[in-house]
Amino acid sequence: MKPVYAENIIVAIVNEKSFEWYILEKDFCFLDYTKLEEAYQKKGYKITVDDTQRFGIKILNDSTKKYFLDNIIQYKIESSELMTMLTDETDYNAKLAYNPSILIDFDNEILISHYAEPESFEAFVPIGWKGEYRNFENQVPTNKRYWVGKDGKSMIRE
Repeated sequence: MKPVYAENIIVAIVNEKSFEWYILEKDFCFLDYTKLEEAYQKKGYKITVDDTQRFGIKILNDSTKKYFLDNIIQYKIESSELMTMLTDETDYNAKLAYNPSILIDFDNEILISHYAEPESFEAFVPIGWKGEYRNFENQVPTNKRYWVGKDGKSMIRE
């Protein structure tokens, strides 16, 4: 699977000091569906978020992470593969889909969003978690920065 702008996104997940990339449906990254439902209800919508696509997980946290990670293994992608895919991409707009969008850090209970569209993933984190909107590229280990070319410049923002 390759990232498609505004459909599926590149997500970094840190768990037990391991840093991995995934290409996930963006709805997987609203960690607390209960908070999401409440936000819609406050705006007058009667909505229940369907958690069946996220393996029946209503709130993604430490107690549900193993089940979640076991079920998303097929979406895991190596940095080298992302770099190859990005290098092969010729359309500028298609390259934008390769921006790292979300960092879910189970070790430190933090979600950092740098998603370009107005979706506030950081507002829908479980109790006890911290949600932020900011660039997290400097937190990515150097060997995992698939978007950095041999010249040290971003291949996305050429």
